[in-house]
Amino acid sequence: MKTTTILVPVDFTSVAKNTVNYVIGLSKQLTTKMIFVHAYTVAYPSSTPMGMGTMAAPISGARESQEKSNKQKLKDYLESFPELASKDYKGFVDFGATVDVICQTAKDENVDAIIMGTEGADSPMEEFFVGTVTEKVSRNAPCPVWVVPESTKYDAIEHLGLALDGDSLGNEADKDLLIKLLETFTANLHLVQITNDKEDIPLKENEVLSYYKNLLGQREFTFNIFQNKDTEEGINKFLRENPIDLLVLLFREHGFFERVLEKGLRKRLVFGSDKPLLILK
Repeated sequence: MKTTTILVPVDFTSVAKNTVNYVIGLSKQLTTKMIFVHAYTVAYPSSTPMGMGTMAAPISGARESQEKSNKQKLKDYLESFPELASKDYKGFVDFGATVDVICQTAKDENVDAIIMGTEGADSPMEEFFVGTVTEKVSRNAPCPVWVVPESTKYDAIEHLGLALDGDSLGNEADKDLLIKLLETFTANLHLVQITNDKEDIPLKENEVLSYYKNLLGQREFTFNIFQNKDTEEGINKFLRENPIDLLVLLFREHGFFERVLEKGLRKRLVFGSDKPLLILK
């Protein structure tokens, strides 16, 4: 089977450590090439006045020094994972804003997915790994984004849940990774639609069944519809009633995906959940 190239942003925290271990576990069943990237910025003189019309200059030689230091730090960090010694991986650092570095690296390396860790929504690391960073990466990345909660340890993927809305059949998100996961893990697929009174386009069950039978061939799947005005409760009900190991969403700017990423719901459902989330694009 073709190698899956995975990009893993790291910042040397416990969250990053958990994510690296998760990816190592995944690589035991899915043939992968791992790329680890760390974004850094440079120090500015503390005495430099900042204000309108003022742009601070970095300390002379700071960028070169930071790059060298971060390269060594990343090398030492990755070598602290013994299992990586037998894996196909590389690591590098880049200067710039975290989101920009992640998305540009994903594009340059033509990766198949980005796997990112998340910590509690009210934690000090929220600025790096959750909130705006995760949301912006999910919107701007040229590939699927796989979000791993900090409490989640890798386990074989036996059941995937795919959440749909009224426009899902017209969604052009690439489903190659979904199919690869189903084949690699011989996993079961559970389709679910969460509807509410404001749903503009009712999902027609026969059309959904026909589409996914054509997409998946002989592979069996289930399809459930939950009518609930509260998207969070609808998803939670689905997760309670089905042993889902990975929840999959099809990215688009509006509709179901947009509701899931609402600020309050995002914190409670995504960042407060122990279920990994895969956003297909």
